[in-house]
Amino acid sequence: MKLNQNMLTVGKCLFKYRGQIPIILFFLAIPIIYDNNNYYNNLSKDTINIIQYFAILLGILGLCVRFITIATSPRGTSGRNRKKQIAQTLNTTGLYSIVRNPLYLGNYLIWAGVGIYSLSYTLLIIISIVFFLIYERIILTEEDFLVKKYGKVYINYVLKTPCFFPKFKLYQKTTQKFCVKNILRQEYSTICSTVISYIYIDILLYYMHNQIIYFRDAHILLFIIILSIAITLKIIKTYTKHLQ
Repeated sequence: MKLNQNMLTVGKCLFKYRGQIPIILFFLAIPIIYDNNNYYNNLSKDTINIIQYFAILLGILGLCVRFITIATSPRGTSGRNRKKQIAQTLNTTGLYSIVRNPLYLGNYLIWAGVGIYSLSYTLLIIISIVFFLIYERIILTEEDFLVKKYGKVYINYVLKTPCFFPKFKLYQKTTQKFCVKNILRQEYSTICSTVISYIYIDILLYYMHNQIIYFRDAHILLFIIILSIAITLKIIKTYTKHLQ
């Protein structure tokens, strides 16, 4: 009982600062990628390209999972709230009908994509361990809140719906209309941080192992474009009602 309470306490703290967790992995990646010499001796350029293209596709898939979840969720749920739990309604349709935590699934796909892109199975394993240790506690905190608020309704939902690995045969169509404004309002920072993460790994590979960056100039342009869009959407969100 005391252990469970400790996990809930830690989970509340991690929930509040979950947006800053990837920064830790940025610093963690430096020594791991630096020690990657053996990977480049054993992999051909074509193999490296295939692995990295797959990693990019995995990251895009993660973003798409997040976009679909955000765009089809009722207002007052699936947000970027930090200070406290918010659940004005209980999501049980759409992606929530096949997995209880589609946003965190999307996050892991992005994290895993970045890990694979680094060509380091060590970094991928560490990312996976850190992710599941952290999000296990965050999910426990969220589900404790939902059980207290929705009682047996949520417990019945938990019993039939997997926590993290989707069960596609359970899919139930959502009645919510796909709202692009939800994505623009909430996901500009996710897109920006994802693009920066891949560029960051490219830079580390280039300076530590002379890995060729085929689109170095495009990286700079892409970074400027994504950052400009993110800042613009932030200003529109903060000072206007166009994204409401």
